[in-house]
Amino acid sequence: MAASNRRGQGLNTDRLFKPLLPNEPRIRNRAIQAALTERHLLPVLGELEAWLLSVRNALDPALERLQPTKHGKPYPLGQCLEIALAVQKRLQAVEASKLSKDACVGQKAFSAFRRAGGAFRQVWGDLRGQYFQNAFQLGTLYVDVSNDTVVPTKPKVEILPFEQAGFHPINDYAHFGLIASRYWQDEVYPNHVLPALAPHCPLIHVSKAGGRVKVHSGNQYMLALTHTGRFEPSEAVLRGAPMSAEVFERVRHALKNSKHLLASTPEQGRLQALRHCHLYRTKRWHLQPQRTLKVIESVQDANLQLAHWHHRGARMPEVSNTPNDHTHPHNHHLEKPHMATIKIDDREYDIDKLPPEAKQQLEMVVATENKLRELQRDTLITQTARNAYLAALKAALPTPMEETLAMGETLKLG
Repeated sequence: MAASNRRGQGLNTDRLFKPLLPNEPRIRNRAIQAALTERHLLPVLGELEAWLLSVRNALDPALERLQPTKHGKPYPLGQCLEIALAVQKRLQAVEASKLSKDACVGQKAFSAFRRAGGAFRQVWGDLRGQYFQNAFQLGTLYVDVSNDTVVPTKPKVEILPFEQAGFHPINDYAHFGLIASRYWQDEVYPNHVLPALAPHCPLIHVSKAGGRVKVHSGNQYMLALTHTGRFEPSEAVLRGAPMSAEVFERVRHALKNSKHLLASTPEQGRLQALRHCHLYRTKRWHLQPQRTLKVIESVQDANLQLAHWHHRGARMPEVSNTPNDHTHPHNHHLEKPHMATIKIDDREYDIDKLPPEAKQQLEMVVATENKLRELQRDTLITQTARNAYLAALKAALPTPMEETLAMGETLKLG
């Protein structure tokens, strides 16, 4: 998939007055933010970095215990979002008495900047054409408190002028697919297998390393991107050639007993997905947050089933004359599909041969993990609903010009 030709260019004037998408890396009211940054932050950049580093260092032990590995990689690799959110929360309750002199200066400068109207937002996007990254916009500064989550030898905190950071909004699904292929090492296909979900989540990803299949992308930014574009961003990527027949059969096989509507062939799925884009646009579903909640729940359900299917070690049906084999390279031990196994601390156990007490504890572990997934899903749905309603609220508020005109009318009436 080719990247959008707009990626990485300078300031795009047609975006200046558009509402911000959730977590979009873009500075509003640049002149005001530049003045506040110059006054409060630029003189103490070293102290500001010391403060943020002290917060990060204090959080690291607990974060590592909570999730020592992610996708097989040790902390902090791949955990930029978890770290960024933890730091953002901790910044609200840092005790100055526990800080060094420099860190205390940095905290006071940050507080003064915020009181004066300085912006501080968590943002997500394309970092230097290579990674998806979660960071912060602080005035006109790019602040990354998880700079070591790709290369662990890098400094934990990085502060740069925003325009020098190489941090860009994701422009479309081609752009998203390009970064996903570089950063996650995913193969990216148009979603021609789940046509009812495709207008909201128009991509299917297959991990090159593990063969995992996932429907993308249900994150807040990408959903807002396609909704703002009235499903045209999704339509653009779905209009391409039908998805790989082999991947199509993988997803169909994994979801064959699910409640999801599945296309019969890639070409049929392509046509149905495009029809759904047109139908949803006609019904104005891009303006209905409650529809988005249902879609997120459906996508999470599909991805959960795909994950369960993958972890059970199920193999895809072979597709004749297909040169590419995307099966999991480590599934050679699954030649006996009837044998259910579990891996704990790098040791594999046959579940059927476990003692009764171990089986009982395993059932409890599975039950609690399922409950945690449900809670995480409910939290995501609620957060997405809040952001959708907040965006709708902001869109309904009067502009400064409208406020000025209203004030003038009030004065005339008075």
